[in-house]
Amino acid sequence: MASNARPRPRPRPRAKEASSSTDASSKPQKDVIVVDDDAMFIRKRNPVAWKRFQEESYAPKPKAADSDSEHDSDSPRPRKQKKKSGGGDTAQAKINRLMSETLSDDSDSNSDVVMVGDALTPKNKRKKRSRSRSITPPPPVPKQQVQMAKDLVRTAERTPSPPPDADDSTDTILLDPELQEIMHQAAARAQRSHSEPVDSELAPETLEITVKWIPHPLNESGQKNESIFKLNRTDNFRDLFEAVAEDESVLVESLVMSYKGRELIPAVTPAALDLWGEAELQACDKTTWDYIRAHPTGSTNPIQATEISDDSDDEPTILESDAESDAGGETFKLVLQSKATKSITLTVRPTTTCGAIVQAFLKKAGLADKYNLSAKGPRKSIGKKGKQAQQGLPEPQLVIDGDKMAAHVPIGDMDLDDGDTVDVVGL
Repeated sequence: MASNARPRPRPRPRAKEASSSTDASSKPQKDVIVVDDDAMFIRKRNPVAWKRFQEESYAPKPKAADSDSEHDSDSPRPRKQKKKSGGGDTAQAKINRLMSETLSDDSDSNSDVVMVGDALTPKNKRKKRSRSRSITPPPPVPKQQVQMAKDLVRTAERTPSPPPDADDSTDTILLDPELQEIMHQAAARAQRSHSEPVDSELAPETLEITVKWIPHPLNESGQKNESIFKLNRTDNFRDLFEAVAEDESVLVESLVMSYKGRELIPAVTPAALDLWGEAELQACDKTTWDYIRAHPTGSTNPIQATEISDDSDDEPTILESDAESDAGGETFKLVLQSKATKSITLTVRPTTTCGAIVQAFLKKAGLADKYNLSAKGPRKSIGKKGKQAQQGLPEPQLVIDGDKMAAHVPIGDMDLDDGDTVDVVGL
């Protein structure tokens, strides 16, 4: 048996590792870092040296301030112990909290009690809210309750107001007569507005509307009719359009109604126009409306006769618009002279045009028939040439500072004073 036993194989030599067995087992060879370089030069490793070497390697190292520092320990970080989930405690706490809540006194149903038992089931936890919150507005507060609250606030005691300061009084301030008149007018206007307030609740809701039918300006046989209708302030003008179109025998699509020069549409209401009590509207067909808008001077702004007086009793009249007549009473005198006539003095306003002044001058001099002029300049004949064109007579004009004035230029733009002399040429 002993002769048949195989000899034991000779053990292969192994290279000695530089670090301890624990470090070699925890990390691969390439990741092992020897911190203490002196350990590489230990040649005689007896048990005492090995013990001292292991104590130095296992000794706790101070913690670095920066976790990303290269001097951190190579040992893995210890895992944090996870806290056990207190599912049972949480569920029990929810049950205790829900059971401790008192139900509402005005709730007669036991829906809240059912929710306590069903809210903890997993199925109900995953279920979404099946019903959204109500967006219905609360009921309006009664007017009696609002009025009672207002009366209570008025009758409630309040802190006394501080006494007025004597320095704030305006009785000792002396104003000019013009400023005093303006102050009295403002005070009267404010008192009138406070004494007669417009209460929307007490105002009548029914509006009386007078509709005036405007015929075409070129239609001499057209008649102006007036109709009175009653309409609620909150209703639109659609029914009014149909009634007026039926009375005037026109189509609703071709009917145009206006208020103070502005066209109305059937969808608008009297409340939108701030109409109260009575109102007056104009109605016409679309053709008449287009003609009036194309000729505003002859239809919407009629020309009235205004006088330009001179020193004599015979006062000539010229054509002047409403805007010029309403411009004010500021007038001044001009002395008009020419080679063919004597000097004539006229009283004019700053808004009077040069053409109107020339026309008044010719009328006063007795040359109005010879020179067929208007306030806007010479009249143009249609067809045959007029007598003035045949004779080749020049056009009379005013000359101020060597410049001939056009007929449409206001005399106030020339910066003239009372009593200045103006030449008339072209006679």
